[in-house]
Amino acid sequence: MKDIDQSLKGSVFQTQRWSLHDGEGIRTTIFLGGCPLRCSWCHNPESWNENPIHRVTVKEVMDLIERDAIFYRTSGGGITFSGGEPTRQGEFLKTLVKNAMFLGIDTAIETSGYFNWEEQKETFEMLDSVFVDIKHMDPAVHRKFTGIDNSLILENIMKISDLGKRPVIRIPLISDVNDDGDNIEKTGEFILNHLSIEGVEILPYHNLGEYKYRDLGIEIKHQFFTPRSEKIQEVKEILKKLGVNLVY
Repeated sequence: MKDIDQSLKGSVFQTQRWSLHDGEGIRTTIFLGGCPLRCSWCHNPESWNENPIHRVTVKEVMDLIERDAIFYRTSGGGITFSGGEPTRQGEFLKTLVKNAMFLGIDTAIETSGYFNWEEQKETFEMLDSVFVDIKHMDPAVHRKFTGIDNSLILENIMKISDLGKRPVIRIPLISDVNDDGDNIEKTGEFILNHLSIEGVEILPYHNLGEYKYRDLGIEIKHQFFTPRSEKIQEVKEILKKLGVNLVY
């Protein structure tokens, strides 16, 4: 690792050790600051700012990661980079992934899919696992609730698939936003026609992050609701009937 810049600094707004829900095995999740999307239901609005006063070096992050290296290896776990949108800090992310790779530590990313492919391709080639959202198939609805349309996101998901990474597609399921049968069918058809994936994970909306908006002085513009259990099951049945594999 002597040729890798350990002094490179980036914004990390949270680290979560012993995570069991961000990939296989025991993991440490590193939350990188900065996000180009403004999802109306975002539960990490503190992640939007990528230029906080406090920044950390690659070495500081790797020192934290290496504390639990034995647990990653014995459980089949590793590191998950989340956010925010981790690709927003491209060089910092790439350097962390390279360090982990040289140490034989499994790496995963949770991404919105909104980034410049040519700038991030090398990083995605090194990653072991990819989790990426499909929030809505209609570009106008996607823009209404996130601030951008979905064209670049869908293009990048196809490119990730073409690398042979078999991403896990996550659908953040929100009542009366993206849980209607037409949108779910279009999502399933896109996956079947364009992607080779590990599976689809349904993530029902929760409002556990609402207090953060009050603390940050951010106006809550929309009130969202968790779909009923019957609706969640209906969505899963639509995807299964299309032949889409679900992961739980």
